[in-house]
This record gives sequence, C-alpha cells and structure tokens, in this order.
Amino acid sequence: MRRMLWLILILLISVLVGLQLKFDPGYVLITLNHWMVETSVWFLVISLCFIIFFSHQLLLMLRAITHLPSNYHHWKSRHTARIAQQKTRQGLIEFSEGYWSKAKTHLIKALPNTDMPLLNYLTAARAAQELGDPQLRDTYLREAQQSMPEAQIAVELTQAQLQLANHQWEQALATLRHLQEIAPKHPYVLKLLMELYQKIEDWPQLISLLPDLKKHHLLTPIDCEKLTQRAYLNALNKCIHHHQDPAINQLMSNLPKVLMMDPDIVSAYAHYLIEINSTEKAETVLTNCLRKAFHPKLIQCYGQLPGTLKQLQFAESFLKKQPHSSELFLCMGRLSMINQLWGKAKSYLEQSIFIRPTPAAYAALGQFYEIQQDAHKACEAYREGLRMLPECQSPPQNTK
Repeated sequence: MRRMLWLILILLISVLVGLQLKFDPGYVLITLNHWMVETSVWFLVISLCFIIFFSHQLLLMLRAITHLPSNYHHWKSRHTARIAQQKTRQGLIEFSEGYWSKAKTHLIKALPNTDMPLLNYLTAARAAQELGDPQLRDTYLREAQQSMPEAQIAVELTQAQLQLANHQWEQALATLRHLQEIAPKHPYVLKLLMELYQKIEDWPQLISLLPDLKKHHLLTPIDCEKLTQRAYLNALNKCIHHHQDPAINQLMSNLPKVLMMDPDIVSAYAHYLIEINSTEKAETVLTNCLRKAFHPKLIQCYGQLPGTLKQLQFAESFLKKQPHSSELFLCMGRLSMINQLWGKAKSYLEQSIFIRPTPAAYAALGQFYEIQQDAHKACEAYREGLRMLPECQSPPQNTK
C-alpha cells in the first residue's frame, strides 16, 4: 500500500513538473572563461541524468577490470572445490559399493581442495584396511590427525576399530588405553575396551570395567548380568587352571552378591576345593547354596565329595521335591557306594539312568559292578557310557 502511494505521489510531481516546463521551459546560462553555454532547464536536467548514468556505468566497468584477478581466483577456487566435492562424493559412493581401490584414489585426489579432509582421510583409511594394507591405513590416520588436531578422539577411535577388525590386539589395546587417558568416560571407548578384553580373555580388566559399563548404560540389564557372570566365571577358571590360590580367594571374596549363588561359579569353585582336598569347605559352600536353591549342577558336584552318611542323608532330603532329577539319583548312588550301601547304590544309579542316561551315570554303574566283581556287567556299563560320548558316536550313514 505504501509503495502504491509513493508511485502516485511521484506521478503527480512528474505531471506538475511537465506542465510547468511546458509553459515556462526556463533558461540556463553557464559561462567559463571564454566559454558560454545557453540552454533550457529541462535539457540541462536530462543531460545531467545521462552524464551521471554513463559515469556510473564507467566506474562499474573500471571496478570490474581492477577486480578481475581476484574474481578469477574466487571462480577458480569455487570450481576446484566443486570438483573436489564431486570426487569426494564419488569416492564415498564407491566405498559403499565395495570398490575400495577406486574409492581410495578419488578420496585422496580430492584432498588438496576439500574443506573437510578428515572425512576423506578416515574413509581412505578404511578402504586401505579393506585392501589389506594396514601400513597405508595408519599413514592416512596420521595425516587425518594432522589435518584436524581437535578430532584426535575421532581419529583414534577409528584406528582402534580398524585394529580390532584386523585382529591387532596389542595395537588396539595401546590405542584404547591412550584414549582412556584422554577421555576416561567416553562411552564408545569403554565399549571397544569391553570387546577387546573379551577377545584377549583379559577377565580381570573386564571385571574392573564393569562398573563404568553399568553406569553409562552401555548394556541392557540382562546383557550386563550375563557379561558379569561370564567374566567372573572365566576369571575363576583361568586362576584354577594356573593354580593361583591367592587370586582365587580374592576373586571369591569380591564376588558380587548376585553371583554368590550362581551354580556355574559355585560348582567350579567347589570342584577346585575338592581337588586341593579342602573337602570340608567345599561341602559348606555346596550345602549353603543347595539349601537356598536346588540346582542339578550343584548336586552333581556334591556327589564328588568323599561322602559321609550325613552327606547322603542331606542329598536324600531333596527326593520329595526333586523326584525326577537324574543328577540327584547319581549323587545319591555315588554317596551310597562310598558308604558301602550297595543296594541303595545300585537302585539310585539305575534310577538315574532310567530318568536320563548319561555317560557319568553309566561310569558310576560300571564302578559299582567292578567293586562287586561282576566284570561282564561292568564292561557292559562302561561300553554303554562310551557310546554316549560325542567322539565315540559314528557319523550318520548316507543312504540312497
């Protein structure tokens, strides 16, 4: 609306000026030394307008000429940048399609004129890894860090990923520990460390990492529980394998509350105690756990104790609640043999095999018959047990 009012006002002024010039065109006299110019006002005004217009155009032309080198430089920069973008885009597409060599070539060629060299270097490093050239990969990663020092964490994370993928465990550990010093609570650093410690089976380090993994919610509660159980169980088995008694005691004393009744851990610990003839402690550990929760693995381990009549009576106390447990009957059969209760031993072992035949039950029955000096039945029981072992089972025959 305002623009319309201005147009109307200019039109009215133009009409008034035109009418005025028609009746009185005016007179202008200009003298300079011996020069004298006479003209009408309207001609002077039009002449001045033309002079101003052409002067303005001339100045613009001169300015364009003087700025020609810089304009050319800007045009060339934009042109080279556009070509670099095209090469980068092509390299990224080729990388996604699996053309590693072509992708690397285009990404590196685009480097001198790209405004984001970090992306090119990191992708080229991944391409070099796929081409099986870890030395070239590390070269690109170093250059990536030099091109953008503030992206050190991103570069080293990429390096750790590639080293893990290439099974370079020592190099990956060095990289991740350096990252842990720089960013001790970085979630992805913690996650990669978790993966690495599992690969190299460094269970104590994984156990020390568990609180941070839980704190940063890097695992679901179920996965965290599984990983905790796996880490402690493997750490315990490793210590048992190397007969590291102080480490075993320390590990069991620091065991999380949720794992104190874990059947796998308790049975492994109990087997170790039986091995080193600490049977009283093994019995205490197993009895405490079984009283809180019956588990086949624990009762099977309980049957490995140098049984007393009291132990047999404790095992028999589970009969009412666990009448279909083959492990329980095997345990009672072994304890009955130790206590020379031959009738019970035979009955329990045969019932265990009836519920679920296992090599361990047949082996115990073979021992029973061997003690009874029945060589034929002993051999038959041993043979049946051996047949159940995977390595003794013959592969299925192909029939046409």
